Amino acid sequence: MAEGFIASRDEIGLKRTSSKTSVPAYPKAKLMYYFKCVCSVLELRNLARFTNYSNFHNLSEEDTDALLKLIVFFSPDELIGKVFFQSDELCVNYNNEFYELEKISHIFGVTDSVLIGGQTKRVVKIMTFKRVWLENNYLEPFRFYAHRLSRIALGLPGYEPPRRIMITSRACLIQ
Repeated sequence: MAEGFIASRDEIGLKRTSSKTSVPAYPKAKLMYYFKCVCSVLELRNLARFTNYSNFHNLSEEDTDALLKLIVFFSPDELIGKVFFQSDELCVNYNNEFYELEKISHIFGVTDSVLIGGQTKRVVKIMTFKRVWLENNYLEPFRFYAHRLSRIALGLPGYEPPRRIMITSRACLIQ
């Protein structure tokens, strides 16, 4: 049950604003979808290249590194209990659902802004999720990029271009 949840969905008249979506089964696409959900609840703008998960393959290696930095900054640890709430009861149709802020602020104790990573962000709605949603769209893809994230943490580019191997031969060709 969601932390701070004290009444059922019907008792408080929550307005769900979710819609069906289909996310490609690739770690990068799933992280882009996760970030789209973050942008949706915090009203982050001008980040479309990081949220267009249907075209995940168009994201450059440099932008993929930037996406990874963003998902670390906006990690579930920063968002759960503020704008993301685990609640199977409120995920009626999907593994994650969005609700308008005006309808739920008194129930979850959500304010119109939150402090995330030392910065104040405006909250426009909340997202409820089932554990499987978090596993599929954040934890599993995050593990996939573990090596790349380690490189980024060291200040290196996350992407390692393939190494060129020079092969020399001492053989002679006789015709």
